[in-house]
Amino acid sequence: MASFLMVASGILCLTGALASKGRPAIVAAVVMVLAMIDLAYTAIVPTVVWSGALLLAGICLAVFLRSSSRVPSPRRSPALVTSGPGGASVSRDEGKVRSPIAPDRHSSQGSHQGPTAAVLSAITYPVMAWQVLNHGAHMSGSAHAGGHAAGGHGHHAGDISLISTFLTVGVVVLAVLLVICAVHDIARRRPLVSLDCWGMAAMIVVMQFLH
Repeated sequence: MASFLMVASGILCLTGALASKGRPAIVAAVVMVLAMIDLAYTAIVPTVVWSGALLLAGICLAVFLRSSSRVPSPRRSPALVTSGPGGASVSRDEGKVRSPIAPDRHSSQGSHQGPTAAVLSAITYPVMAWQVLNHGAHMSGSAHAGGHAAGGHGHHAGDISLISTFLTVGVVVLAVLLVICAVHDIARRRPLVSLDCWGMAAMIVVMQFLH
């Protein structure tokens, strides 16, 4: 059941990325889907490789967001200004001051992800990378756990438990924020785009508590 939910969540993320029409998000979602299919059913690629791929995908998304945020806003082109009678400069857009605002308002209601959802998606990929690596270490440890004594490791186990609790709380908080972004996308009439956040939230919850 958990394996099916992992793959289904990845497909939801890919659908939302396709709806948002963002190439970096689409590439990252494809990597995620392939990783979930292999981890759940085929186990061809080592988990450490998928963990590195997901971490790299998150870093690339973060770099893309940072570079896109530095792009300056477009200004009025000089070609729109013509010389009127008497040599006075007259703008072709005179009397239409609010017209440049309309495309921005329209694009904000378009198919692209909001900045908060994009940032949360970029954060989610390193979280998934840690979950995949932790899952692989857990499976490897359980396979070699037979016949080993457990004495003298109480303090170390307590430290690991504290770190695991902290990371679990972080996963829950991140999942709640993703759900809020998904609901916000639905309220703005972008149900397909919201599938990315729904899938991300479901993915990290399933991997943290069910797989």
